[in-house]
Amino acid sequence: MLWKRKCKFNLIEMSKNDSDEILNDNQNQFDLFGKIENQVEEELGNEDVEIIEPFDPQAINIKIVPLTIGQLIDKLQYEEVKIPEYQRKSGLWDPKRKSRFIESLMLRLPIPLFYFDERELDVWWVVDGLQRVTTIKEFIIDKNFKLSNLEFLKKLNGLGWEDLERNYQRNINQSQITINLIQKGTPEKVKHNIFRRINQGSIELSSQELRTALLWGFRIDFLKDLVRGNSKAAKMFMKVTDNRVKVDRQEDIDFASRFVAFYLKGYENYVPDMDNFLTEGTLLITQNETEQEKIKNAFYQSLNIAYEIFGEDAFRRRVNLSDSRKPINKPLFEALSVAFAMLKDIEVNNLFKNKVEFYNSLINKQMSDKSFLNSISTGTATKESVLKRNKEIRDLIKKYSK
Repeated sequence: MLWKRKCKFNLIEMSKNDSDEILNDNQNQFDLFGKIENQVEEELGNEDVEIIEPFDPQAINIKIVPLTIGQLIDKLQYEEVKIPEYQRKSGLWDPKRKSRFIESLMLRLPIPLFYFDERELDVWWVVDGLQRVTTIKEFIIDKNFKLSNLEFLKKLNGLGWEDLERNYQRNINQSQITINLIQKGTPEKVKHNIFRRINQGSIELSSQELRTALLWGFRIDFLKDLVRGNSKAAKMFMKVTDNRVKVDRQEDIDFASRFVAFYLKGYENYVPDMDNFLTEGTLLITQNETEQEKIKNAFYQSLNIAYEIFGEDAFRRRVNLSDSRKPINKPLFEALSVAFAMLKDIEVNNLFKNKVEFYNSLINKQMSDKSFLNSISTGTATKESVLKRNKEIRDLIKKYSK
């Protein structure tokens, strides 16, 4: 069997034995080719993609709920208000910001709106206001930080909840807040749009972080298992992406979400926008272990095929044979991984026999077909681009897997 690897920016062919000899020490050579810290290529030109099926504004169901901090604390203690376990590291408040927020409560200053999601009857999940709710819980319930860097009540620096005089505790407990409660039964598509709009502040969540906030539970746990930890699929994902996909902004979960959505829904059924499509795809994940195992095996197969053909160059754009190593391209990942997952064993074997020709044809496709190149580089979330890249790659795979 012939292997094709990249060496000094050129594609070469070598035997399996030759490749095994250099596989371990080739890490340094790949560094010469320009391993890229910015692991994932940014998708451009999707800001103004027309949403073909917008949600019905009449489906928005939000109730305004006045509450005191004391009532909020009571609900937190009885787990009637829940804080999602996901969190973006860069968004955490430092001790100064936490203390200044507690100081605002003691001074009875107005507090911005909160958004909660009523996922279960009388159980609310924090959507917007996560840091404020977390700070209240840490200071009053957990009692795990002391006040510092206060602006007006400097004499209280170094004190915890139990150290405060009763009048300050009373001011906090009686502080009024307003909650916009997204009512139970609100369609997920509507929720996603609400989440996206209210999180356009100074600390903006990524699209996947919003989906995680919206869909937290067994579905997100399943996506995590595909790309993180010790599962067979996760180990292969980290291998084929050369550990170059970020975890802290949930970029890796976004890859898993993309695979699952297109695998379960089919690219032919894609309707902009991409966020809604991935949300709908994630909602198709069930708790059926047999169905979950089928997806895991398909994901593993697709990544294994990609690594066998491309090595650590998998899912990266190349527009000529001497092109430098590019970041990982999500549209290529989407189209290749799902197409590979659909192959039968005999088709996989045939593709492996023709992998050098297939790889070169894929590069030539990017060099000679401008519309295909555009479909993986700009305006990638339009229906036209999604259909173009998936159909072209399916046709190419079919040609070399007969």
